[in-house]
Amino acid sequence: MEGQTIITTQDVDELFISTVVRLIQRRAFPNLRNIIAKTHSADIARWFPRLRPEAKSSLFTLLIEENRMGEVLCELNAADINEFIEETEPATVVSVLHTMPADDVTRILSDIPEEKKEELLNLIEGATSEHVEQLLEYEEKTAGAIMSPNYFALPQETTAAEATEMIRDLTEIDIPPITFYVYVVDEENKLKGVLSLRQLVQTKPGTPLKSLMTSHLYTVHTDMSQETVARAVARYNLLAIPVINSIGQLVGIVTIDDIVDVIREENTEDMLKMAGTGDLDITSRSIFRNTRARLPWLLASFAGGLLAVYVIGFFETQLKQIAALAAFIPVIMGMGGNIGTQSSTIIVRSIAIGEVSIKDTWRVLWREFSTGALLGTTYGVLLGGFAYLFPQFREYAWKLPLVVALAIFVNMMIAATVGTVIPMFFKRVNIDPAVATGPFVTTAIDVIGIFTYFLFANLFLF
Repeated sequence: MEGQTIITTQDVDELFISTVVRLIQRRAFPNLRNIIAKTHSADIARWFPRLRPEAKSSLFTLLIEENRMGEVLCELNAADINEFIEETEPATVVSVLHTMPADDVTRILSDIPEEKKEELLNLIEGATSEHVEQLLEYEEKTAGAIMSPNYFALPQETTAAEATEMIRDLTEIDIPPITFYVYVVDEENKLKGVLSLRQLVQTKPGTPLKSLMTSHLYTVHTDMSQETVARAVARYNLLAIPVINSIGQLVGIVTIDDIVDVIREENTEDMLKMAGTGDLDITSRSIFRNTRARLPWLLASFAGGLLAVYVIGFFETQLKQIAALAAFIPVIMGMGGNIGTQSSTIIVRSIAIGEVSIKDTWRVLWREFSTGALLGTTYGVLLGGFAYLFPQFREYAWKLPLVVALAIFVNMMIAATVGTVIPMFFKRVNIDPAVATGPFVTTAIDVIGIFTYFLFANLFLF
């Protein structure tokens, strides 16, 4: 309706967060308690980036009193987690950690300074301490590091009725936070099969689990990367995937909520690397830390720019004679950089999700080269036509249009090729291909594009 203001969900969400921030700043704790009781922990975590340090401290205290700090801590970013641990008494931190699953505790402890981690580990007792220390032994970002040691497994000879009764007898503390499957193991705890809870309750009571289970199941090893685990869960549409050790024993499971965190983390990391910011923590508020993270990566662009300046300076005589050449430098460099970034982004993403491997190098190289050739032909005709029809350049007849058309054609082919070759090369030498984009690709393309442009100019105009 004309003149009617449309209020979106985002507007309502923004208004809600602003209201909460004001309540915290005014220390209206009774109202806050009511809101906290009705709000999901993930939404509470979103309040923190908008708060000042003193307001955060008040909210930390309130969440501890309401026994919600453990749930919220799992959702906080690294900066706010460290802030909570630094300003809270170690005994209080430990009491909060005891309310959390072992894999979440492990993730939090792995992100804090070593001395603080050791202090907290010494204070944690019981099964939580044992599980956390076990998980910390695995290499970071592997299946072993992100798995939950809480799972439900039963011997092969157990009947469906016995298994159902055992599930009923589990206390709130004993039962795993997320139980989708019953895993079947032998006397040595080696994984033999799996069945769903639905299968269990729908079968005859006296049926042994070994007759119900599916022996063909997907597993991951403790040393597999978390990216590989995420791809397996996504490919086979699993809610959880078992983790086994080198001798086939079941040691944990990775659940879908952990996989979502892994996908988000890996995508963020790849995007930062592709932008040329390395492993920058985007939650950091330190200007110095942000600057230090970006500085080394920008050196590649800076060095490439200096090389481009040298190339242009090398052809200074030609530029003085035909100043019109300078007019087309931005579009030739820009189009080459764009198609190079497109190609490298497509390849890096395809590698990340397992659609492209080293054996596909020649196939994807030919595909991107052909794409670059077609795009180069299209834009070469357009740019050449512009140069031919524009009155300012008519004194050069067909020569200048031919030069710019050939330059953008060749540059776009080269850019597509470079944007493909560099990520594939990095993959072959076991370096994360995400670092190949951004400064490395665009810098190489800029220099090659300028050199090619003036090479054609020398050939046809002088």
